[in-house]
Amino acid sequence: LPRPPGSSGRPHRAPPPPSCVCVGAMTDAATKAKELKAANAVRRVIQKVRLATPETLDALESEAFDVMSQNLEEMGSQHDKVQEELEKGMEVGRTRVEGIVEKREKEAELARRPKELMDEIKAIMEEIEPKVAALEAASGKGDGAEALKAEDAPAVKMQSDLFAKEIKEFSQACVSRATEVKQTKLPPMMHQEWTQLAQSIVQTKQKCERAVTAARISVNKALESVRKEQVEKKKKDIKTMVEAASSATPAVEQLVLGAETEVEPFIKGKLRPEAEMNELAKTMDGMVEQVHKAVEAARKDIEQPLTLEDNQDEHVKAELEAYLAGEMKRPGLRLGQLERRIARVANIVRYYRQDGRDRHNNSIMDGLKTELLEKVKGADNSAAIAAIEPLLREAEKVAQLTLKNSKMTVPQMKTLAEKVTRVLEVTKAAFTSANQAVCPIDPSLDEDVQKKLRFLVAPQIKKPLQQLGQLDRRLNRLKNLLKMFLGDISQKHGSSYKEARLKLVKVARKEMAAKELDLDKLFESASKGATELDDIAFVMFANSLDKKVKKDASEEEETLEITSEEVSAVFSAFVPEGKQTMDSEAFGRCLCLRLTVVKPTTLTSELSIAESKTLRALKVGEILEQLEGPEKEGRTAVKRVRVKALKDGKIGWASIAGNAGSIFLKASDV
Repeated sequence: LPRPPGSSGRPHRAPPPPSCVCVGAMTDAATKAKELKAANAVRRVIQKVRLATPETLDALESEAFDVMSQNLEEMGSQHDKVQEELEKGMEVGRTRVEGIVEKREKEAELARRPKELMDEIKAIMEEIEPKVAALEAASGKGDGAEALKAEDAPAVKMQSDLFAKEIKEFSQACVSRATEVKQTKLPPMMHQEWTQLAQSIVQTKQKCERAVTAARISVNKALESVRKEQVEKKKKDIKTMVEAASSATPAVEQLVLGAETEVEPFIKGKLRPEAEMNELAKTMDGMVEQVHKAVEAARKDIEQPLTLEDNQDEHVKAELEAYLAGEMKRPGLRLGQLERRIARVANIVRYYRQDGRDRHNNSIMDGLKTELLEKVKGADNSAAIAAIEPLLREAEKVAQLTLKNSKMTVPQMKTLAEKVTRVLEVTKAAFTSANQAVCPIDPSLDEDVQKKLRFLVAPQIKKPLQQLGQLDRRLNRLKNLLKMFLGDISQKHGSSYKEARLKLVKVARKEMAAKELDLDKLFESASKGATELDDIAFVMFANSLDKKVKKDASEEEETLEITSEEVSAVFSAFVPEGKQTMDSEAFGRCLCLRLTVVKPTTLTSELSIAESKTLRALKVGEILEQLEGPEKEGRTAVKRVRVKALKDGKIGWASIAGNAGSIFLKASDV
């Protein structure tokens, strides 16, 4: 602000007050300070009341009243204000205590069930602890315990086995309770207690398992000397058994020695007259056959399983089984050596016969080759070759129809296949005649002689052979077309049969469900009480069924069409060979769809996977009988079927495939 005119710029000071005014002001300040001090003493206690707990609330309220009473006069003008603060502080403190009490009650309620479970676990642990000590003492592992004796070992082994089962039960009991504890919301005060208890469970289980392992080691050590004595004794018995089982081997060896002696004349340098050698060859055939039969009989003797006593110690049994396998291997090796020796004898005779056959064929060749060459040079085979062409064209014309089979029925395709077969047979006969005209070799001659004669005359009949080769390629093409056509017939027949059977099973299952029948009752209804069912009765039964059924995995209905021919084909597929009628067993197999497990999956109690309990695992190769479905599972839309496991009769639901595309079940032909 601007200074007033004539001002020096120094602040103006008021004149000092009279002495009485100063004394009064000082007295008021001292009083206020005293009041404030007393009020603050009360306020400090009020703050404690605000932060009170159920345990300290009453004491702090008493303290607040006491401090308030002590400082009542000193507070003066602060009294009303402090009184109001005290009331509010006590209200806040009581509200806080009520919240703490309510929270503690809730925590106590939450902790009630976990506390019960934890107490149960502690009781189980206390129950198993003495058993650990008892097993350690019995097995000689406890403090001051004596080493386990052989005569006590069986009892300790039984004790350890029983305790191992108890450990499993202990583990299952603890796991079930621990799972329930983890599913509850533990109060903070119980977290540390539960963590310590969980560690104690693991430590107790490990201690129990160590005790079982130590007991089993002690048992094995105690029984080791006894086992050795048992093994040595049993080995002698096994050796006697093996010798008895291989008692035929020496006789086989004598037969082989006899055959080896008799075959010596066939060895180069020791040949006898041909007639005598041929008779000897026949004798050798009989001896070789006799040895083979003797070897087979001896091998059966040694391959018969030799059983050991089941009541033996498992370690003793394992060692004896290994010894038995080694002992049984020797006779087998010996018989193998004898088989190779008799095979050598047979080969010597075979080579002799082959040499004789070669000499005979060469003599025939020498007598026939000149005559055959003259026949070939003067032969006129053009007519025989020309006769093939029209037959081949006709066959090609008929076979061409097989390529247009998409709209043909199975019976039409079979009729066409029979026609093509007849035409090809006629054409093949013409080929055989033409081949004989071109190369007139007696078909009764030895194959080796025929082969050599053909090679001899081949240069003379090169042109007609080329013509026949071209025609033969056309004929082979027709044969391939017929083969492919027959495959199409088989495929279409199989597809038609499978579809018809699936439809028939659906309508039959609907009939069973509607009338509450099983397969036996359904057969009784279809056969009118007879024990057998013929084709006509089966078709009449199928035609009588209601064809309106639900679509797979849907609530929509559809009407299935099944012809009498298709029903008859299904009937024929399940009638035993050589019979014209179907019994109840074949009827059941016909109307019972079976599935094979192709990938491990599970059998569950309900259609819904989330709400199901697992009944058991389904292993690859298991056969299942389909009872219901397929139905779509609500959440995943996976197709599931209700099945009965043939292995144990368990009934439940299984998935045909997973939602990622993995296939679990496939239709079975069993």
